[in-house]
Amino acid sequence: MTQAELITIAKVIRTRGNRGEVVAEMLTDFPNRFELLTEVFLQKNTEPPRCLTLDSFWFHKQRVILKFRGIDSISLAEVLRGYEVKIPKSEVIPLKEGSYYQHELVDCVVKDVNGYQYGMVSGILDTGAGYLLKVDRDSGELLIPFAESMLVRVDLERKELICSLPEGLENL
Repeated sequence: MTQAELITIAKVIRTRGNRGEVVAEMLTDFPNRFELLTEVFLQKNTEPPRCLTLDSFWFHKQRVILKFRGIDSISLAEVLRGYEVKIPKSEVIPLKEGSYYQHELVDCVVKDVNGYQYGMVSGILDTGAGYLLKVDRDSGELLIPFAESMLVRVDLERKELICSLPEGLENL
């Protein structure tokens, strides 16, 4: 499995106990997906993905505790800190029309209705009240609210987001 064929659903942040469990930050809106998993891929930076069998999991304080087969000590679990937990893109849960996965928006070019290019989406910030698109551009980063009122069109095939920004937002 290549990195392009995988999506991240969690990230290991620390160990838990001394039996090889790890605590992971969930990066999915569908925590119940863990019930369907028997194998996941772990990857860090540019290393090739590594397939591990998921023996068990449970939720604790908005995080997921994971136990992988063959990871039976704190020292083996410590090595997994910082690894992303991934699944094949073919296993994503379909979204309703007009909803998008964050990984689909990253690397999209952001333009206005006249074709002016603001930059490229480098990430998404969750403010609690909504999402902000982090747009990289020559003059620095631009944060654009991911809101229906500002999005004219999302074209995932062309990797384009067409926006209608309020006057002055670009200069903040």
